[in-house]
Amino acid sequence: MTGRPAQAATLSDVAEVVTVQRHSLAQASLAAMRAEIPGYAAITDEALLDDVVTHVRKGNDALGLSLAEARPAGDEDVGFVRPHAAHRARLGVSLVDFMHAVRIAHHTVWEAIAKWAVCGPGRGDSALEAAGLVMEFFNRASTVAAQAYLEAEQLLAAEGDRVRRDLLEDLLAGREPAPGPRLSAATKAGLSPDTPCAVVTAVPVAPLADEYGLRSAAALLGRAVGDPDRLLTVLRQDEIVIVRALRDTAGELPTEPVRSARRALADLGVPLAIGISTRHTTVADLGKAYHEAVTLMGTLPRSGGVVSLSELRVLDYLTLRADETVARIIPARMREFVTEDAGAGGQLIRTVECFADNDLNVKAAARELGVHINTAHHRLARVEERTGCSLRRLVDLQELLIAIKLFAGAGPAV
Repeated sequence: MTGRPAQAATLSDVAEVVTVQRHSLAQASLAAMRAEIPGYAAITDEALLDDVVTHVRKGNDALGLSLAEARPAGDEDVGFVRPHAAHRARLGVSLVDFMHAVRIAHHTVWEAIAKWAVCGPGRGDSALEAAGLVMEFFNRASTVAAQAYLEAEQLLAAEGDRVRRDLLEDLLAGREPAPGPRLSAATKAGLSPDTPCAVVTAVPVAPLADEYGLRSAAALLGRAVGDPDRLLTVLRQDEIVIVRALRDTAGELPTEPVRSARRALADLGVPLAIGISTRHTTVADLGKAYHEAVTLMGTLPRSGGVVSLSELRVLDYLTLRADETVARIIPARMREFVTEDAGAGGQLIRTVECFADNDLNVKAAARELGVHINTAHHRLARVEERTGCSLRRLVDLQELLIAIKLFAGAGPAV
C-alpha cells in the first residue's frame, strides 16, 4: 500500500475488512437476528431469509465503498435499503423488529472492525480514523431504513383503507364481495353471508383540533365494540362505521364499553355522537342496520352521546320515525300544552310520564316525583284541563305521550 496517501491507505485497510468478509458478516448478522428477535426466529420462508442476507451484504458493500473513497455516505449510497424495508413492511415484520435487525447488522460489522484493530500494530489508529465515516453510514442507513418502512406502511394502510371502504359500500348495497382483497377483508372481519351483525356509527359533534383524532377515535371505539377479529372499521370522511360480527346465537352489542370510550374521547377533545343498531341475522341486512344507527344519531343533543336501538322502547322508536303527517294529526291543544310546558321547565310533562311509567298509579308516581299525592292529582287534573283528554283513557294517554315525544324534545337517554 506504499505510494498512497496515509489517510487513504488507512481507510482502505478498514474498507477491505468489511468487503472481504461481507458475506460471512451477513450470515453472522442473520444468525444474531434469529437469536435475539423472536419475529425473525419464527421466519421459515427461505426466500425472506436470503433477502435479509442480501440486504446486509449490500450494506457492507456500501460501507466498504464509503471507506475506500474516504467520504461520508450519501442517501444514494444507502438507497438499497428502501426496497428491503418496504418488503419487510408488506410481510408484516414490525418496525421495532426491523430496526432491531438493522442495529444488529451494524453492530456485527463494527465488531469485525474492532477485532481486526486489536490484531496488529497501528490498526487501532486506523479503526479510530474510520469511526466517523462508519458512524455516519450507520446513522444514514438507519434513518433511510425507518423512513422507507414508514412510507411503505402508510401506503399499505391507505390501500387497506380503500379496500375496507369499498367492502363497506358493497355490503351496504347488499352486494357480496367478489373474490380478491374485498373478500379477504370480509373474511378477516368474520363477515360471511350468514353471520349475524350490528353496526356502530359515530360522527364528531365539534371540529377536531388533531387531524388524526378521528382515526384514533376509530381505533378506541373498535376496541370498545369488541373482538378485533370480528370487526370491520371504516372511516368515511368524517364518519366512523364499525361492523361487528356477532357469531353467537343471541345477544345484542354491549353498550357500556362504548359509552366509556365516548367519555374518554370527549376528555381528549374528540366529542362524538354514536348510534348502535340492533342485531341483524345476516350480513345481507347490513344496510338496514346502518340506517338504524344513523337515524339514532339524529336524536342526540348537540353535545353528542350514545344511543342504542336495543335499549329503546317501541314507542320511542316509532316517534323517531314519525313524519310531518303524524305531527299534524296530533290535536292542537295537546301540541300547545307540550310546547308551553316544555318551555316552562316540563313539570307537568314529567308528571304524566311518571304516571304512565307507574302503570297509572298516582301514589307510586307521587313517591317517585317526591311530592304529596294530592299534588300529583292536582297536576294531572291540570293536564286534563289543558289538553281536553282523560289520562285514564288509554287512547288519550298514548296520544299525549306521542305528542310529548314529538314536541318536547325528549329523546332517548344517553
